[in-house]
Amino acid sequence: MKAGLLACVLAPLSVAAQDSADSAEALSPEETITQALAPAVGGASQLGPVRPSVIDGLYSVQIVGGPTLMVTPDGKHAVVGDLLEIAPTGFTQVQDPYLIDARKDFLAGLSDDETINFKPEGETKHVMYVFTDVDCGYCRRLHNHMHQYREKGELKPGYSDLGIEVRYLAYPRAGIGSPSAAKLESAWCADDQQAALDKLKAMQPVDQKTCESAPIARHFVTGGQLGVNATPAIMLPNGELHLGYRPPEDMVGIFAQGE
Repeated sequence: MKAGLLACVLAPLSVAAQDSADSAEALSPEETITQALAPAVGGASQLGPVRPSVIDGLYSVQIVGGPTLMVTPDGKHAVVGDLLEIAPTGFTQVQDPYLIDARKDFLAGLSDDETINFKPEGETKHVMYVFTDVDCGYCRRLHNHMHQYREKGELKPGYSDLGIEVRYLAYPRAGIGSPSAAKLESAWCADDQQAALDKLKAMQPVDQKTCESAPIARHFVTGGQLGVNATPAIMLPNGELHLGYRPPEDMVGIFAQGE
């Protein structure tokens, strides 16, 4: 009797265990990775789409406002850091093809009044989009190098002098609802946006303004989805993203490499 009863109890448990295993096996690598990562990053909404990476056997996923991860199909291990291509001439950084295309689509869809633009006095040879925060030291440095500047006793050309148009997007590092976000909104809502941003970059006060057209939240959220996690972040029309300040002359070289 006891043996028969035990068999009756174990049989359904065995079936349930098999059903659970079958269910787990039925998950795709993308679903498995999403399930594994979601609790660690605050929910699936903090993850971009999971997709095959440029390295065979690994999957790539962008954490919103964070790094891009290379993840094993079982979701148990992840690698973070720059992916480099090895060539006889040295190493070059490999950027995610999916994010490249997504950035190009985002920039192409921007309306003229969604960015605050600083155009060269002469011909515009290149355009760079800069996610900026007015309370960021290196963002101020970039802005101060819009025109000719002196460094270590040497006069150097600014972005404008080299024909580079700077189009600003908003990325308040402290988040939406922060004082930094309010300052950025004041600039976007100002009658003279360039003058307001000039003042804020110089740590001078401006009239506080709000307006429904201010794209601060959209820029912040979309930027995080596209790999922006620091400021300044320079996004180019070809989809490349360069995190951190780049001197004007360096940008000329970067544009030349991307052509």
